[in-house]
This record gives sequence, structure tokens and C-alpha cells, in this order.
Amino acid sequence: MNTKNQIHMKHFMIIIVTAWFITACQSNNTGYEIAGTLEHATEGTLILKKMNLNDLEVIDSTTIDPGGTFLFQGSIETPNFFLIERDRSNYITLIVHPGDRIQVSADANDMVNNYKVNGSKDSELLQEFTGKMMTAIQELTEMGRVYRDSIDSPGLPALVEQFDKRSEEIGDELRAYTIAFIEDNQESLVSMIALYQQLAPRQYILDPMADFEYYARIDSILYALYPESDPVKTLHDHVADLNERKLVENYRNSYLGVGFVPPDIVLPNPDGDSLRLSDTRGKIVLLDFWAAWCTPCRYENPNLVENYDKYHDKGFEIFQVSLDRTKEAWLTGIEEDELHRWIHVSDLKYWESSVVSQYNLESIPASYLLDRDGKIIASNLRGEQLGEKLMEIFGE
Repeated sequence: MNTKNQIHMKHFMIIIVTAWFITACQSNNTGYEIAGTLEHATEGTLILKKMNLNDLEVIDSTTIDPGGTFLFQGSIETPNFFLIERDRSNYITLIVHPGDRIQVSADANDMVNNYKVNGSKDSELLQEFTGKMMTAIQELTEMGRVYRDSIDSPGLPALVEQFDKRSEEIGDELRAYTIAFIEDNQESLVSMIALYQQLAPRQYILDPMADFEYYARIDSILYALYPESDPVKTLHDHVADLNERKLVENYRNSYLGVGFVPPDIVLPNPDGDSLRLSDTRGKIVLLDFWAAWCTPCRYENPNLVENYDKYHDKGFEIFQVSLDRTKEAWLTGIEEDELHRWIHVSDLKYWESSVVSQYNLESIPASYLLDRDGKIIASNLRGEQLGEKLMEIFGE
């Protein structure tokens, strides 16, 4: 999705496929100790890094002794995320609390997947949680491998159907597991990790807007426990940002929800003539916001063409508003995608267009389906959803 101001969730670390993080018990003592033993390592150096919002800061380093043992000692005022790293692909992640005395044992050749931590209940919770995630990720990865190996196979369609079904099941299972985990461990920093768990880059198990209640609940609990912790403060700031977005969304829904007549639009068409959205009353109208530079919009355009050709004679119209910068780009997009069939308007002001504030647009494509009285029936129907809704209205 193309966005006006790309909205990113605020992260607590550099994301490395699997979930990180281990917590330990609190103590009044600000000193910490991390002692460990590495199998298959008789020498070498380990680096201790602190995970900041956008980078990893080197805090300390130590030499692995001939017996494979190591020791880090230091002092912190609040819980924070740390990485014990042998190299960039071989590491253990911890959340260290003031006063922690942590014991670690690991395989020096595979620290990520083969380690144990003692002296921390939260560390055990983390291993449970990340173990569940890794099992699912491995299954999805294997399905991807089989799919790639079967590209030229006549049985590919059946395989795709099977994998799609299983992938959906995995997603549903992990969502249920993650919610239950959070509810059972609300005072644990590991629950903060669960909020942001991904199955793949940008494929989050929970959605901050749809699942806002969990973000707000964990924020409230952890902020009361660790108000000075940088990761907890980052979560707190993110939840405040989410709350603002929800207020905007609720305001937008107060006049852009189903049953409401949206603001009228008066903009020039490619010939320079001003056209009004309200002049389309009496027809079923798709009000569609797009731009020639918007790749997802361009992918959706063939679906609009297909539905327009099928239902236009029955009273279906498209009123398409472009957020392009130049007339040349706008007209080129119309020509290339064969969109000349319907109504086009634009003030060619990109994200400064008047419709952006009118409709609180944050991303495109965006659309509203209007009934013959100009009232909103549905929003953001794309792909098969649009065709199914139009079939419901017009019949075959």
C-alpha cells in the first residue's frame, strides 16, 4: 500500500526473523551478571550489545576462556534489551534487569536456536513463545520450498490450494496462541514482544489498530511497572500514537461510514471541465482514489475495467480521483490501463489535493461504493469483493 506518510509501527530493536528477548527478576541492585558456557568453543570473543530503537550499541566484550566459559558484568538502572553476539548470525538475545544473575549455556555454532537460560521465569516464557513461533515459521518455509520446487508440476494448483488452507490455519492458530499468551502473562516484558511478533517481514500476527485493546492493556501494566525503561516508554509512545489514529478513524467514520453521504467533490477532468461527484446521483457509483504512480492502484485497475464493462449498462459508474503530480502522468496511466470508459478528475496536487483532507486519506488505493442517493454502501472493496457486491446489487 502506498501511503502519504508511511506509517510504521515503532520497533524496539532490529528485527531478525525470529522473536528475541529474555527478561529476568528485578532487584534493588543495579549491577548485573551474565555468565555462560559455550559448547564447541575454546577461544574467541563475545560482544555484548544494547538494542536501541534504531541500532545496536556495543557495551562490552569478553574473551571465551579455554573451557568455553564467559562472563559479563555491568550496571543498569532499568530493564533493557541486550545481545550476546559471536558474529552477526550467531547470537543470544536477553532482556536484562537491574540485579540480574543470569546463567546461559549454548552451542557456539548455533546460539540462536540452541541455548538455555536459568534464573529468569520470563526467559523460560520467551523460549516457550519463540519456540512456538519458530515451529510455525519452519513449516511455512518448508511449504515455500515445496512450492518453488513444484512450479512446473501439473499438480501445482492443488498444492497451492492445500498450502493456502494450511497457511490460513497457521495464522489463526498463532493469533489465538499469541492472544492467550498475552492474557496469561500481562506483567511480563515478553508480552510486549508478542504484540509485535511477525511470521514474515511486515506480516504481523496482531494488528495494532484492530487489536488495540491488547496494546493498550500491556502498555498500561508495563508502564506502571517500568516507567523509566526505554523499551516500555517506546511502547507507551506507540500506544499514544495509535490512540490518536483511532480518534481520527472514529471521526472519519462519523461522516464517512455506511449510510452517510460523503463530502461532495468538484474537480476538473482532463479537458479542464469541473465535474461534481453529486452529479452522479441516480447511479451506483464507485468513488475511487488512485494515482498512476501507485502500483497497487494499477494492479486493481483491470478489476475495475472488468466490473465497469459488466455493470455500466445496468447503472454502474466510476468516479476516479487521481493524486498524480502531472497531467502527463495522469493521462498516461489512463491510457495504459484503458480507463477512458469512466469519469476522471484531479487537481494534480499529489498529497496536497483538496480531497486528501476532505476524506482524511492516508493511503491509496481507497474507495467508497455509493448507492443511488449518494450514500455510502461499503468502502475499500477490491478484487473479488467488489464483483460480489455489484452482483448482489445488479444480479448476473
